[in-house]
Amino acid sequence: MKHTAKKRIINRIRGKLSERRGFSLGELLAATIILLLASQVMAQGIAFATRMYNETLSRSHAKQLCSTLTNSIETELRYATSAALDGSNRLTAYFSVVYGQTKSGFCALDENGNVISGTDGGELAIQVTDKTTNAIIWQKLISSASYSSYDLKAEAGNITYDESNNVFHVVLNISDKNGKLLVTNAFDVLPVNKIKITK
Repeated sequence: MKHTAKKRIINRIRGKLSERRGFSLGELLAATIILLLASQVMAQGIAFATRMYNETLSRSHAKQLCSTLTNSIETELRYATSAALDGSNRLTAYFSVVYGQTKSGFCALDENGNVISGTDGGELAIQVTDKTTNAIIWQKLISSASYSSYDLKAEAGNITYDESNNVFHVVLNISDKNGKLLVTNAFDVLPVNKIKITK
């Protein structure tokens, strides 16, 4: 009796399953298209999120680099005792308490150590005399590693001296490897000493 009831249930299930048909070709195509569209949307979303994440990291590193360079430039100019200016009162050289008399202002260098003109950016350096060889060399303000993590570039675009107020005006720009400006910092430095001016 139990065996017969069990057999009946199994036969009923088999009958229902044999009556059902599979998916049609149209249904399979529709499901495949929906899956492909969902996959494409997900791929684009992931690519967008990755791009935004990298841009956020680049901007964050640019702010750190800007802060470090600002501190370095402030330290150099705060304790300067003399400055050479051009006709527009732009800084062309100064006396550094760390490196002595410089042969330049804050210049941007490329990877080969050549001065970059314009606003291409690079690594900020000053030209000084090497104490051991008496050769004129470029002394970078901070380590190259500070720029390299996200291929950042710095440019001290405009450093002027206001003699009447005894203050340096500095504009510092940080850009990415494509030259897109990420951070700008305009700040003033009040020297401890009265600056002796040469033109």
